[in-house]
Amino acid sequence: MSEREAFERQYQDSGFGSQRRYPNESLIGFLAGNYFRIPLEKRKSLRVLELGCGSGANLWLIAKEGFDTYGIDFAPTGITFCKDMLASWQVEAKLEVADMTQLPFEADYFDAIVDVVSMQHLNYQQHKLAYSEVNRTLKPGGKFFSYHLGENSISGRTAQSYIDHCTVADIAPGYPLAGNGPTCFLAGNEARKLMGNAGLINCNVEKQQRSYANQTQWIEYLIIQGEKVG
Repeated sequence: MSEREAFERQYQDSGFGSQRRYPNESLIGFLAGNYFRIPLEKRKSLRVLELGCGSGANLWLIAKEGFDTYGIDFAPTGITFCKDMLASWQVEAKLEVADMTQLPFEADYFDAIVDVVSMQHLNYQQHKLAYSEVNRTLKPGGKFFSYHLGENSISGRTAQSYIDHCTVADIAPGYPLAGNGPTCFLAGNEARKLMGNAGLINCNVEKQQRSYANQTQWIEYLIIQGEKVG
């Protein structure tokens, strides 16, 4: 099953229950550290794109905080739910069904591009394309954030079938995040290499662990940040 099929099925079967309803904490930290000192009324001039916005759990906050907000997702049902989520918070964003390896935007367009557990469903070659597109569409000095599964995750270490050296065909049943289709578990040095090869600078990767199944199974996340040369 492809990642598109996996997420379409989840949206159709579970609706909003297929994803969280509230923003990722590390994303909030990224936005707060870089932009919250800017007065709310001035943030409307800052364009922020979320890659793989899904049902809008992060996007509504970005819009609520006054940014000129954009979201893409390759699952049409996800975009439908995202519209409903934004309406429930009385905010707006520009939404498109699109592929993050071929962004439908002109060069030097965004002040920030963010990803929360969406790029991790690309294989390694697709990561290269997506990072290149991030660099192309960011303005000089624009910032990039990604929250991405790391190599020290039980779900990757127990996989039976690999697409490439860091991407599994699917996570085995019984392990966290199973059933989401192809899933990539990056090493920190690989994330830095991807950013550097794409042209991003000031690359930083922090690691975070989360427990599942009553703290018997552990997942590693990478908090990835970089920026386009100013």
